[in-house]
Amino acid sequence: MSKMKLVVIDNDSYFIDMFSAYIRTSEYGQTFTLTAFSSREHGIAFIESLAEPCILLVHEAWMPLPDKAFMQQLGCLILLSDAGASLDILEYPVLCKYQPLNQLLSHLISHYNEYSSSRMIKGNRSTEVISVYSAVGGTGKTLTSVHLARELGLLGRKVFYLNLEQLPSVSWMEPSGALEENHLARILYFGKKDPKLQIARIERYKRKHTAMGFDYFPGGFEPAEVMDMTMQDTETLIQSLVQSGVYDCVIADLDSCLYPRIRSCLQQSDLVLWLAADDRVQLEKTRMLLKLLTTQDDGNRVDTAQIKLVVNRFSGSLTNPDTEWPLPIAGYLPYMPEWKSYPSVEKLQPRGVFSESIAALPLIHHEIAKEKAYGAR
Repeated sequence: MSKMKLVVIDNDSYFIDMFSAYIRTSEYGQTFTLTAFSSREHGIAFIESLAEPCILLVHEAWMPLPDKAFMQQLGCLILLSDAGASLDILEYPVLCKYQPLNQLLSHLISHYNEYSSSRMIKGNRSTEVISVYSAVGGTGKTLTSVHLARELGLLGRKVFYLNLEQLPSVSWMEPSGALEENHLARILYFGKKDPKLQIARIERYKRKHTAMGFDYFPGGFEPAEVMDMTMQDTETLIQSLVQSGVYDCVIADLDSCLYPRIRSCLQQSDLVLWLAADDRVQLEKTRMLLKLLTTQDDGNRVDTAQIKLVVNRFSGSLTNPDTEWPLPIAGYLPYMPEWKSYPSVEKLQPRGVFSESIAALPLIHHEIAKEKAYGAR
């Protein structure tokens, strides 16, 4: 896909230099061709000469623009403001300059995709959906999910962490995220209204986890809203993430149940990382639930080939022989006695033995092979 032309007109040369350097050295360099002007007259003259649509980012102090500037087909016009918080002025959105540049650009893309009649700005990545699931709660799904997301990110993959638990482990989110509104609820609303709007709004509502490096939806969680998610809601959400073309992997952190959102996510998964502890109860429940999911004929069947069984909290030898497990054991994650009790999740975030074990899982080797093949093109 060809790059979108982005034109910035602002007399703040420091901002222009910083903004230009960020686009040039970040992934946004694959999305935009940037032209910037600190002179209003030169910027307007350039706009008037364009023969193709562009996104015009202009400081609000230089409004209104002359009529000639609107004779060209603009992709959209967005105003820049020095204010800490801005309200949209009439039909023009206003973005504060003084915010993380990745967030500013995400809002810019979101607005363009939502309101422009031209093509949407999307990435060109092919997305793999990986669900982390188990038959029993408390097996370490969230811990495994976030470490898996980080390991894939360290391989150069762009990862989105999607928590679909009714009662998520909020401590794993950004500390400031708890103060934000429920972004998952908002994105679900737009999915019901119009899937195109949902794709556009992903850029606006996502955030990057500062410690682990993946993208996610921040904010408080409403258990009732998650509980009410239908199979269609879930499919639309996952397909929006896939169709955005931004991510190589979506890691879905699931509840140990068979509610509609869980069934839908399992069906859409390219890979299911199924966790189990080495005890008799978990073995039996894993066997029963696997049989249910892989043999039902109501259209909700999960292909056994998609499932990788991983024993978590492995102490070095199996109490239940591997011949008794319903699937071949694809890998082991170690028992971490120091994690039995912890005052904060920061203690669980550093890379170490657990991360190394995740990096040794077959699916990670699969991603390494993909990365090498991608680099060889």
